[in-house]
Amino acid sequence: MLDELGEHDILQVLVEGGATVASAFLEAGLVNHVVWYVAPALAGSSAGRGALASLSTPGIAALRRARFTDVRRVGEDVRMDLEV
Repeated sequence: MLDELGEHDILQVLVEGGATVASAFLEAGLVNHVVWYVAPALAGSSAGRGALASLSTPGIAALRRARFTDVRRVGEDVRMDLEV
């Protein structure tokens, strides 16, 4: 699908999804920019999954590093723009 979009000169795509979708795009090396919101809300669940739970990270050496390009408050939340 991304190749077809590229053939029509569409070079940027907004991808929204859960842990599986986000992890798959990162794993495939298809992400160059992440917008991440953090809210001052705490919740827990023994059945809960993290935002990138499906991302393969066998150890600290395998971490995917990003660089902050912008950090700002949006209401009570914090928006972080990351370059991957």
